[in-house]
Amino acid sequence: MKRLCLAVAAIAISVAGSILSPADASATTWSVVPGESRIGFSGSHAGKAFKGTFERWQADITFDPANLSTAKATVSVALSSAKTGDTTYDKTLPTVDWFDIAKTPSGVFETTAFRSVGGDKYEADGSLDVRGFKVPVKLAFEFKTNGDTAKLTGKTQLKRLDFGIGKGSDAPGEWVSLDIPIDVSVSLKKS
Repeated sequence: MKRLCLAVAAIAISVAGSILSPADASATTWSVVPGESRIGFSGSHAGKAFKGTFERWQADITFDPANLSTAKATVSVALSSAKTGDTTYDKTLPTVDWFDIAKTPSGVFETTAFRSVGGDKYEADGSLDVRGFKVPVKLAFEFKTNGDTAKLTGKTQLKRLDFGIGKGSDAPGEWVSLDIPIDVSVSLKKS
C-alpha cells in the first residue's frame, strides 16, 4: 500500500510539474492597444485598387520570442466592421455572396505553430475560419519589444474563393481580384 501511495504521489508530482513547467511560467501574454492597431485588406475592383480595414476585432496573444513552444494567438474579427470608404463596397461586403454576416458574423484566426526566421522575424501557421470554410494560413511577421510594449507587423495573402467569397457573382475574378493581401500592425502591452 505504501508503494502504491508513493507511486501515485510521484505521478501527481510529475503531472503538476508538466502543468507548471518553466515553459508555461515564461509565457508572456499581451493586450492589444486598440487605437494604435489595425487589420487591413486590399485588392482591386474593375482595375481600380482599394484598401479597407476591420474596425472591430479582438485578440488573445501569448508570445515570447525566447520560447516559441508557448506561443499562441486567437484573433476574432467582426466581419460587419469591414470599411473601405466606398459606399458601394461597404454595402456589398456584408451580403450573402460576400461575407454573409447574417450567418457568419465573425472570422477567426487561430495559430497552430510558430517559428523564427531570423532576427525579429517569425512565421505563424494557423487556420482562418470565415463563412464556415477553415483554411490554412501562414502569417509572416516582425515582432519588436521595448520593455513592456511590443509592435507586431505582418502580412499574408488570402484567396477569396477559398472562403466562397464572391463565388456567385465573380468566381472568375473579372471584377474583384482573387488574391486579397492582408496586413496587420498591432501595438501591444504586457498583460
